[in-house]
Amino acid sequence: MTDFARSSLGRLRALAGPGPLLCPCVRVVVERPDGAILMHARADFTGMWGLPGGHIEVGESALQAARREVLEETGLIVHTLHPFGHASDPAVETVTLPNGDICHYQALLLHTRDFDGHPQGNPGEAPALRWIDPAGDLPPMMPHVLGTVRAFLAYRGGSGFQLL
Repeated sequence: MTDFARSSLGRLRALAGPGPLLCPCVRVVVERPDGAILMHARADFTGMWGLPGGHIEVGESALQAARREVLEETGLIVHTLHPFGHASDPAVETVTLPNGDICHYQALLLHTRDFDGHPQGNPGEAPALRWIDPAGDLPPMMPHVLGTVRAFLAYRGGSGFQLL
């Protein structure tokens, strides 16, 4: 049985099929002192880059999910996390995955500068990692990820909690 099949979402998909589902998730902006943020090449969307994050499992808090996802995708151990926004706009947050499943993400957006370790990719999810300047040239990314990066820049610029 695959990791996905064992996950809460995988078990729900087995019952509900590929149609649209509300999917609670987290996205984490990991920031170095110089302002660069960590992004990863997505294994599921070839050529696209993303932020660490993923689905919140049943019995797991958003903070637990964020720490687990960052560790799985980057090898970093995250400590303090700060919420900077929530993304739910169906025009941006509804995504059809390569397997045909449709997710309407309800994403808690989190930020940290408090982490230990050295980034290392995970071939199954994040085969390459890269520190990027979020205000500079961005790699190709899906609209919901781009919205998160822009919301982070607004938050970092003093605009407060972002609702997308």
